[in-house]
Formats: sequence, C-alpha cells, structure tokens
Amino acid sequence: MNVALVGNPNCGKSTLFNALTGGHARTGNWHGVTVRALSRPADLGGVRAEVYDLPGLYALRATSPEEEAASRAVTAGEIGLAVCVADALTLPRAMPLVYEVLRRGLPAVLVVTMADVLRKRGGRCDAAELSRRLGIPVLCIAARRRADIGRLRRFLASACAAPPRAPAPQCAPEQLLGGIWSAGEQVFTRAERLLYCPWFAFPLFVALFLLTFLLAFGRYMPGTLLKEGMQTLFDGAGGALGRAAEGAGSAVGGAFLRALFAGAGMLFSFLPQLAILYASLYLLEESGFMSVLAFLTDGLFGRVGLTGRAVFSLLLGFGCTAAAALTTRGLENERVQKRVLRMLPYLSCSAKLPVYLMLVSAFFGGSFLAVAGVYLAGVLLALAVAFAGGKGGGEQFVLEAARLQFPAPRLVARSLLFSLRQFIIKIVTVVLAVLVALWFLLSFSFRLRYVGAESGQGMLAVLCRGLRYLFYPMGITRWEVALAALTGIVAKESVAGMLGIFFGTDLTAAMSAPSAAAFLLFLVACPPCVSAIAAVARETSVRYALLQTAEQLLAAFLLAYLLYALLAHGAACAAALAALAPCAALTLLFSRRKHAKVHRRKDADASGFHRRTLCAGLVRLRAACARPRYPRRRRARRGKRDRACGGGGVLFHHPQGGGAPLLYRRL
Repeated sequence: MNVALVGNPNCGKSTLFNALTGGHARTGNWHGVTVRALSRPADLGGVRAEVYDLPGLYALRATSPEEEAASRAVTAGEIGLAVCVADALTLPRAMPLVYEVLRRGLPAVLVVTMADVLRKRGGRCDAAELSRRLGIPVLCIAARRRADIGRLRRFLASACAAPPRAPAPQCAPEQLLGGIWSAGEQVFTRAERLLYCPWFAFPLFVALFLLTFLLAFGRYMPGTLLKEGMQTLFDGAGGALGRAAEGAGSAVGGAFLRALFAGAGMLFSFLPQLAILYASLYLLEESGFMSVLAFLTDGLFGRVGLTGRAVFSLLLGFGCTAAAALTTRGLENERVQKRVLRMLPYLSCSAKLPVYLMLVSAFFGGSFLAVAGVYLAGVLLALAVAFAGGKGGGEQFVLEAARLQFPAPRLVARSLLFSLRQFIIKIVTVVLAVLVALWFLLSFSFRLRYVGAESGQGMLAVLCRGLRYLFYPMGITRWEVALAALTGIVAKESVAGMLGIFFGTDLTAAMSAPSAAAFLLFLVACPPCVSAIAAVARETSVRYALLQTAEQLLAAFLLAYLLYALLAHGAACAAALAALAPCAALTLLFSRRKHAKVHRRKDADASGFHRRTLCAGLVRLRAACARPRYPRRRRARRGKRDRACGGGGVLFHHPQGGGAPLLYRRL
C-alpha cells in the first residue's frame, strides 16, 4: 500500500513521516522545509506500507517546482491512500485541498495536527461530526505525543484495510466547518511583538550569533575545552599504538598508525564545536525565528532581486551547502534560484570549520572573534555576489508566517544526534579512505618502495609538485599545502586531515601569518565539495555548475593573491591600486553607456542597420514563453528550435518575411 502525506506547507507532514517510518526527514517550523518527495517503508499496526512525504501545496494547480512534484504524485494514480494532513489552527485553509483530493476519487483520510495547541487557545474541533460531513475518517492528534502516534498507526492500519472513498462535499469550506470548529483566541505575547520589531530582532540575531561562537570557540568555553580533551586522547592513543607496532618490528605500521590517528583525531576533536553550531541552527528552525528573519530581510534582499524566502536556503548553507542547494527548489523562479545558488558556496559550511579552527589556532591564538570574522567574510562575499548580479525584476513575496514556539528538546536532541552521527560516518568512511589512499601514495615510490610521507619522493608528491606554483602568490611554497587544498574537492574535512598528517598542529613551518590569512580567504571563497557541485547540477545543469565552479575558483585565487599582497607589501599595493583606480573608473563609465553601436558587413542588400538603438519595429523577437525548468526539457526545446532554424543560435531577422539574419542573440 502506497500511503502519501498531502497537506499545506508547515502543517507537520515531515514530523508524522519521521514518527511513522523512523526516518530522519528534515523538519522545521517554517514554510517550505520539504522540497522533494521522500519515501520509506513503515509498519502500520501489522500492515506494511510505503509512506511518501510530499512537499506542501495549497492546491493541485502547481505554481512552483516542489508543488509540481507533489501534484504529479497525487494525480499519477499510484497512491493507495491519501492522508490529508491539516493544521488544527488553520483548518479552513486546508479544506480546498481536501476537496480536490476527494474530487479525484482517491481513497483519503484526514489527520488534524496541533490539537493540543488548539485546546490551549480555547478552540475546538468535532472530529466525529467533521467525519460525517466529509464522508471520510478524521483523527485529531498532537504529533509530539507518543500515545497519539500509536493511535495514528492503528487509524491508518484500518484505513489501509478498507480504503474509504467519498464524493467531495458540495458546500463551501466555511459552511462545512460551521458549528464544529473554532480557532480560539490568538493572543500575541510581548515576546512575539518584540521579535517582529526590526529594532529588536536584528540585534537579537547578532547577539545569538556571537554567543554561539563564544560558547564554541571562546577560551575556557565548553567547545574549546572538550576539543582539547579529545585531541589529547587521540594523540595519546596514536602514539601508544605506533610504539607498539614499532616494538613488534613494523616501522611502516607505526608510521601509518601515527599519521592515521593524527588526521582522524584532528577531525573528531571538532565534534563538540560542531554540536554547538548545529544546536543553534536547529533552535532557529524549530522556534520559527527563521520566518521572522524572512520577513525582516525581504527589503534587503529585494534590492538584489531576491525575496525574504532566500534566507532559509542561505542559513542552511552554514550547515551543508549541498542540502541548502536542494532547498532552492522552493524559491520563486529559476532566476532567483540561480542567484541564491551563486551565493551559497561563499557561506562557510560546517565541513570547512575544522580547517578554520586549525589555522586560527596556529596563527591567531584561537580567538572566537577570528573565527567569527572568517564567517563574516563569507557573508560579505555572498552579498557582494548578489549585488553584482543587479537588482533583478522585483519578485513578489508571499509567505505564511510560522507560529513562534519553544522547540521541543527531544526533537532538537534527535536532530542533533543524527547530524553528528552523519559527520562521524563521513569521517570514518569517506575522509579516512581518502587519507589512507593519500598516505599510501605519499609514502611509496613508483617502484612500491617505502620512502616515508615526509620524504617528498612518493608517487603523489612527484605528480603534484606543480600545484605549489598556484600558491606562490600567497607566500606558500610547500607542495603539501597545495595537495591538502586539492583534497577538499572530495570533502573539506580532509584538508585539515592532510595538514595534520604533514605538519601536526604546528603550521608555522608551512606558511606565515599573512599567508595563513590569504589561505583562509581562499578556503572561504573556493568551490564546495563535489556533492554540493552535484546538487547545483541537479537543480540547474551540469554546464552551469561547472562554469560556476570555474568562476569561483578563479575568484578565490585572485582574492587570496590580493589579500597576501596587501598584508605583505601593503604600501606598494596601495600605490598600485591608486594608479589603477582612474583606469577602472573610466572603464566602468564607458561600459555603462545606454546604447552601443551595432556593426554589420557592407553587403549590397543591407538596409542601413547601424542605429545605436534597436527598436521593436526594426527586429522581430521570438515569441515570449516560459523557459522550461529542467535541463532535459530545455535540451529538447533547443533541439527543436535548431532543427527549425537550421543553426545553433537564435537569430534576429528583418520584420519582412524571408529576410537574411542580421544579429546573433548573444550580441
């Protein structure tokens, strides 16, 4: 039996999905958490079922990509039971979708969540009478209570045994709920009024940001103390095992164990600080404060062609760039989505944190202000990328505000433990596999003779010596640093692991303080890992993802070169920039002329096409049509157009029929 959870955004579908299946679908108290359909098997009181968590929608007429995915799943005819999920506080808003599901003739039931909150407000919902009027079973529950989840399992088991069908009611939703439902009295507390005040909410967000970094990275704070304890534990274990292997007569085994525990210990020691960052992010999501930020930042994002909805994806970018890239599917249109995708890689994900901490601890005393400054640099770069893209078209911002609530400790703890477990699994599998393979390639020559990782005669050392020249303008001459940066394309955590293998915790032999600052800026601006690049390609196209990666890599090198030049040769660079400033100003001035000349060949049949302005009467443009969202559809339409036009480009023609092409589209 295929069971699909259908409902409005932010009504509790993902929470029910996790409770029924034991899964870990992302939940949050904000609009648009789920952007693609998820499925997982579940045991519903002895009945085996495949439960689907669909993105939120208000009607089966899709207006966005995630709504299109949900609508397609409902109308495909493969659902055995449609579980309509509705919020008890906004039940009239859910009724039109229930009507549409019933009109499709699908077997359906209605599950009303937030029943406990409705009772606290003094509202009521008569489930028995609502079931009689709709003609389908209705259940009111509180998703946070385990007893109610047990009732839901039994309720769905009986519905799967005999799927109910009913025609859609003929009366309006307001008449349908008359006398059996009331929302109660919604009283806004002083805290809620303050949170929606910009003069209070923005300083509060900055204060929470600094408090999080203080707890994680401040001296004598929990994050720092636990990190040092775990680092000492791993160093001691690696040294003891290395000495034991050497005592048994295996020098290679001893060197391998020391290198392995040095790299792994460096990564595992960051778990306490990651836990603090993850916990703060989950508190923002579950409390509903992200919706407040979305409304308050809409004016700022509107200046660069975005809306407040972009704040969800941007804040998630501090956790994982790949996951944040997938959430951009819920944005207004493709243009807005691409602009956010260009901003996301500059926001430092949690995988870059181990490298930041390693460099900050070695050169800047481990100050939490230095780490906060690195994160702030990424935010400023992302905003610069957004402003460079222009103002855009002024998108409409429509968003349902989430209720502000105190997060459930059990749900936050469960999400936190799952994220930490995923981090540990990634280290134990991907990162350690990369470190072991690189240690082997560094320690053995092409004749498979052990030469040691520090000798510089291994296979990988010989092959990668040319990479160091890219880092010479940063003041870095060690090829080991260049190789460590290269491994970040697989996983950013491996950069810290490789630096730990080569230099331990003392990086002064690898670079100077100005070089470390330039290298930090390079890591902030460099492209994300391959999984994030694949996520961008999935949302747009492979060509777009590769071009964006190449542009970002070039920008990262140039920014790092410039910073090192300013720090190491400040006076000379300032003079050079002052000399180049007038040239740059003139170039910008002439590049922003309102009209540009159009050149042509002096053919006999040319009709004086030399005006600076292209008016609508002179050329005939293609008929305006919406650009297909998915790459496969775009390629199909491009092929059809090429077959019709006989070329690879779109050409402008004379308005008179049969005129020769004048201009390519990419003028």
